[in-house]
Amino acid sequence: MSGPVSGRRPARPVTTLLTVTAVVIVLGGVAGGIWALVTPPTTGVVLKGLTRDGISTDFDGVGAFALIMFTYGGIAALVAWAAARPWRGVTGFLVPAAGTVAGSALGAQVGMWLAGFRFDDDLAGPPLESVYRVVPELWLDGGTRAGHSAPWTLLICAPFACALVYLVCVLSSRTADLGVGDLDDEHPADDPPGSAVTSADAASRTHL
Repeated sequence: MSGPVSGRRPARPVTTLLTVTAVVIVLGGVAGGIWALVTPPTTGVVLKGLTRDGISTDFDGVGAFALIMFTYGGIAALVAWAAARPWRGVTGFLVPAAGTVAGSALGAQVGMWLAGFRFDDDLAGPPLESVYRVVPELWLDGGTRAGHSAPWTLLICAPFACALVYLVCVLSSRTADLGVGDLDDEHPADDPPGSAVTSADAASRTHL
């Protein structure tokens, strides 16, 4: 009786994983652009000596960005699962997940830059006692009107959603190899596959 027959392992080009990660990062910039179009501005009354650093960020703009980043992270997980099929598993998750962190940072920068065209960027322009409309600050340096926050707080939304959706994809897989096809076949070469075993074969084996 011969040994096990090894299944053919699919190619795992690194370029595929890197390309998918690059796409994930670019999607972060697109998500930031969407946020710039829908985010409400931070508003207030122009007072003497008021500067941009003295304005706290409203939760509305922060919450809108967080929700968009959660959606972006979920989409990134689906892209990584579908487009980087040979890399499904720990590496196929960790690299795109790290890409969502970079994509979130890119989205924050792009979003604030684009939103600057919609709202006031310089508080020296509006007259005193007028209402200003400024870009919500996504780097939460010092906090928001709802409390203190670290500058990186919004960068964890997309990776969290990415991990959750990727886990759902893993648990929904019908095969132990997650559909990659890299597990070894453990059927002996001179034995018929399990589906081809007849009743006569089974009867003869029971009398051995």
